[in-house]
Amino acid sequence: MKKSSGDSKSFSGTLRVNGAELPYYVERRSVKYPRLEFKTAKLLVVVPKSMGDETRLLEKKSDWIAKKHAEIQRAIENVESRMRSTNGLFIFGDLFEIQEGGSVGIDFNRKIVRCNLKNKNQVNRLLAILRRHLFNEATRAAKNYSKKFGARFNKVFVKNQRTKWASCSSRKNLSFNFKLIYLPKELVRYVVCHEVLHLKEKRHDKAFWEMTEREFKDYKQMEKNLFEYWFFVQKYLAAGPKLVTAPCI
Repeated sequence: MKKSSGDSKSFSGTLRVNGAELPYYVERRSVKYPRLEFKTAKLLVVVPKSMGDETRLLEKKSDWIAKKHAEIQRAIENVESRMRSTNGLFIFGDLFEIQEGGSVGIDFNRKIVRCNLKNKNQVNRLLAILRRHLFNEATRAAKNYSKKFGARFNKVFVKNQRTKWASCSSRKNLSFNFKLIYLPKELVRYVVCHEVLHLKEKRHDKAFWEMTEREFKDYKQMEKNLFEYWFFVQKYLAAGPKLVTAPCI
């Protein structure tokens, strides 16, 4: 294990896991218990401010870290096999050809996007169009599941979330990550269903997953697909079109 120096709030180091160097980051927060998170291919170690060195925690959780790291590596391999081309724009799981001529727009029938990605104004217009399509898709699904489950929501937002596909607030607002625009519509609807169900069941308990399974028999596969797509989107955006952010609505 190697460490690099840092302040009391955050510092980083590396672990030798499955024959590779794994970067990890430590954050000291006002929490009661420590926890480990893989939000990217890097490990985040969240510890209480009063906790000392994290070495013993990492040693104790070494088997879990190795298992999760292996799952992520397999997900990345699946991503790389899926990314045969980045010369286009993924919209709801389909690859659209990008053409620079004409006004900004999307032809869903021909799977063509018209936009000059070097023109900031055109990119902003395209982002607005994509944002609206995702907003409409999420809102339709939210209304459907709200009626089906008897769970009323307040508002729907599309935001630039860094670590989650979506979230549900105490005010019953549903927020969805703009990057969902790259996922197949079935997965988008699954994410929406997941958040609407949180209006009834806040925790991921037995009742929550039973309601999920009634709507999505293959929900475990859906969760696996979301896990892989998380890395797919990050890798795709790093290699392809730089359409990462969009104004919140």
